[in-house]
Amino acid sequence: MLKRIFAQAFDGEYEVLVIDSGSSDDTVKIAEEFPAKLTIIKPGEFHHGRTRNLGAALSTGGSLVYITQDALPTDNQWLQRLVLALKEPDAAMVVGRQIPWQDTKPPEKFFYVRNFPAEPIVVKSSSSGYHLDNIFISNVNSAIKRDVWQQFRFSDTIITAEDKEFSNRILAAGWTVLYEPAASVYHAHDLSLRAAFRRYTEFGVALREGAGGLPKPGRSLMRRTLDYFRAELRYHRAAGYLKWLPYSMLYEASKHSGMWLGKSGLVKRHRLRE
Repeated sequence: MLKRIFAQAFDGEYEVLVIDSGSSDDTVKIAEEFPAKLTIIKPGEFHHGRTRNLGAALSTGGSLVYITQDALPTDNQWLQRLVLALKEPDAAMVVGRQIPWQDTKPPEKFFYVRNFPAEPIVVKSSSSGYHLDNIFISNVNSAIKRDVWQQFRFSDTIITAEDKEFSNRILAAGWTVLYEPAASVYHAHDLSLRAAFRRYTEFGVALREGAGGLPKPGRSLMRRTLDYFRAELRYHRAAGYLKWLPYSMLYEASKHSGMWLGKSGLVKRHRLRE
């Protein structure tokens, strides 16, 4: 990933910061081979919001660009396109497209195909006609104006989905969030059923703690869930993935049940961190 990042065709200068939180592979050794600013923290110190705040505090640029370790820019124009969109006067945050890896499991591949479209999207607090539940607002691939971050910062407490909670506050303050599909990365999760349940339980807790509140379609949650399942069935049929349907049903059930438990308050935060 660092090789691709340093090969970006960018009009200007940019610095690269790497924050390692106890990796057990060759991440640190590889990072030291590039002119990146390397910061090492203990595994227990990692937190989605606090660690991103740390990266922003250690940087010097006027634009803050975030990309996770499991994402890869699809080309050498990624950075230019992401930062260029951020120059819009009302834009506080730009999020790019996420394209699943070729070998991603079908239910997870469908998630990215559905939630990260090929068309640009503008999200305001008063938006209508926005895309699904704005799941595409993600720090896997994002850019934020430094002065906006300095005013709002990421939450130091919310368990996950710090990007959604941050966008809630900047939208309420009158800023705009842009989705720029041309600034794309390869990214997907290869989660087991148990890992999917746990991940979405955390997301449900985050919704309860403040990650919710983004503009949502007028349809009920049940209607949106049924629409999702119907769309996934059509996707599996068209892509020739019908043999994956039993697994996909279990996978989606793990995600939705975990999110419901987390959001309902039946699962406590400390249990997730044990």
